[in-house]
Amino acid sequence: MPESNIGKYEAVLTIGTVAQKLGVAVQTVRMYENEGLVLPHKTNSGRRLYSMHDLERLRCIREMIVDHGMNISGIKRMFSLIPCWDYMGGVDDDCLSCPVYSEAIGPCWNVRDVGEKCIRATCRECDVYRLDVSCHTIKNIVFGRVAEGKIDKHKSLLKTGEEKSL
Repeated sequence: MPESNIGKYEAVLTIGTVAQKLGVAVQTVRMYENEGLVLPHKTNSGRRLYSMHDLERLRCIREMIVDHGMNISGIKRMFSLIPCWDYMGGVDDDCLSCPVYSEAIGPCWNVRDVGEKCIRATCRECDVYRLDVSCHTIKNIVFGRVAEGKIDKHKSLLKTGEEKSL
């Protein structure tokens, strides 16, 4: 099936196909899954299937490792900086009590002790997991709220010197 005919989130690619497209061993793809960097769909029989979105995420991960010298820990930390609360209705008490909000422990979709909003969510179908994360968009995803004016107050405080702890 040509890639152009596959829906972006349709899980149809086997782990072997993904490994081949990435030029890595199947064990490498499994390692990325075990580290929580990608969430393949699992059939009732336990077979892993990946979407084009998963493949693009894995291509970005490979680029970060091979071309930019990042390690798995660094990639997990970078993914942990995605402000998931911005995509889940904004900051509220539920977000403030979630470890993803206060700790850089890994991508939100890999944390089990999350707030009420996320407990009911299927991570693979969540807007945060489905963000177009690529090596060219990750910076905007993590820091894009500056461009949207969400932290202009902090920028103006820094300019005037009223707040020294930022």
